[in-house]
Amino acid sequence: MWPWIRRWLDWVATDVLPLSRTRPRGQAVVVRYEKAGLTLYDLPVPWNADAVVVEVLTRLPPACRRKADFALRLPGRGPVPPESLRPEGDDRHRLLFRLPVPPASAAGELLWKHHLLDRVAVPVLTADEFLAHLRLALPTVAVRLGGQAVAAQTFVAAQCRGLVASCVLSGPTPLAPVADLGLKVVFRSDRGVEHEVPVPLSSSQLAAREAVVTAAPPKVPRRSGVWSVSWRVGGREVSCQRVQGIPARRFEGSLRVSDTRFVAADKAGVVRVTRQPPPVAEVARLGPCFLVASSEPGMAGVCRLQVLATVPGDAKPPLLLEQDVLVTDGPAVFAPGLVDAAELARVGGFELRHKGRLLGVASLSPVPAAALTAEGGFKPPADFTWTAAADDELGDRLGRLMNGNL
Repeated sequence: MWPWIRRWLDWVATDVLPLSRTRPRGQAVVVRYEKAGLTLYDLPVPWNADAVVVEVLTRLPPACRRKADFALRLPGRGPVPPESLRPEGDDRHRLLFRLPVPPASAAGELLWKHHLLDRVAVPVLTADEFLAHLRLALPTVAVRLGGQAVAAQTFVAAQCRGLVASCVLSGPTPLAPVADLGLKVVFRSDRGVEHEVPVPLSSSQLAAREAVVTAAPPKVPRRSGVWSVSWRVGGREVSCQRVQGIPARRFEGSLRVSDTRFVAADKAGVVRVTRQPPPVAEVARLGPCFLVASSEPGMAGVCRLQVLATVPGDAKPPLLLEQDVLVTDGPAVFAPGLVDAAELARVGGFELRHKGRLLGVASLSPVPAAALTAEGGFKPPADFTWTAAADDELGDRLGRLMNGNL
C-alpha cells in the first residue's frame, strides 16, 4: 500500500469515523508500587519506592492495538511509553507503564495518539511525612532469667542470661520504606559498653502497617549498672528506656511478704482460699499461701524460698518445701501445698524463710483475747506472733466497736 494511502486511512479512522468504533474505551486504571521485592497497592507511594507501576485495562478496537500509540505523561517529564500491551480476551487489553517515583504528588495523563484518555493520580509520601506518622508503641525490655523472659526495669545482674527489647512498629502506610531507612536498637551501659543491633523486617512485616519487632544484644550484662535501650529509625531516636542490674544482696534485702492466706480442702475435695484459718475439724487438708514481692520498682529476680512448719517445743521445725520462685514488684503467689488434718494438731503455723531470714508467718493459732480485771485493767495474753491476718481482724473488730456492733 502506498504511504500516502496509509496516512489517509489513519486520518479517517482517527478523526472522521465515530469515536466509539475507533478509539480505546472503558479504561480502568490501577496504580501500585514496588519496594524491597514487594508489589504493594496501598497508596500513597513512598518516596523511596523502586518504581511506580500503572496498569490500564481497556477495550481496544483492532485499529488501536499499537503499543507505540500510547503514553503516560507527568508534569515536568516527557511522555513514558508503555512497557507492555497484552491481550486479556475479546477486545480487552492491559497496558503496563513503569516509571520512577515523582518528587511530589502528581496528576498524570494517559494519552493515545496525543489524545487524552484518562487522568492518573500518583500520590507521593515524603520521608518527613512518613517519619512524622511512624509510631513505636509498647517498647519493652525483658530480662531472660533461666527459661523465662520477664519484662522488668530492675534485675539481678548475676542471674541475667540476656536482654530482649521489643516494640510494636506502625505507620500510615506499609512499613516497606523502613527497609532503606534502617531500624536499629542501641544498648549502652553506664560503663561505656555499647552494642548497636540492626533489626531487619521480614517481607510480611514490610507489607503490613504494623509489626512486632525484637532485638537482643550480643553479650550478656553480668555486672551491676544502668543500661539504656534506644530505638532508632533513619538515624532518629524514637524511644529510650533504662534498666538497672543490681547485686543479689540488694534484691534479697528487698523481699517482703505482702499478705498471707490459707488454702483449705474439705472432705468432698472442694478447695477454697480463706483469710483466717478454718477450724481443723472442718477441713481434710490445709496449707499456707504467701504473697511475696520486692520493694524494688520493676524488679525481676529468682530466689529460693523455704516453708517450715512451726511445732511447739521443736527446736528444728520440719521443712515442708524449698523452691526457686520468680519474684517481681507485684505479689507472687507461693503455696507449698496442703497438710493432712491429722498432722495439723501439733502444728502451730508456717514460716516463710530465705537463707534463714524470716520473711513471714502464717499462724494457725487463734488471736488471743485480753481478759479485763475488776480494777479496769487487763491480763496480758500469751505470746502470739502478729500476722497480716491478725491485723485485719483487729481492724474489723475496731470498726465494729466504733459502730456499736461489737
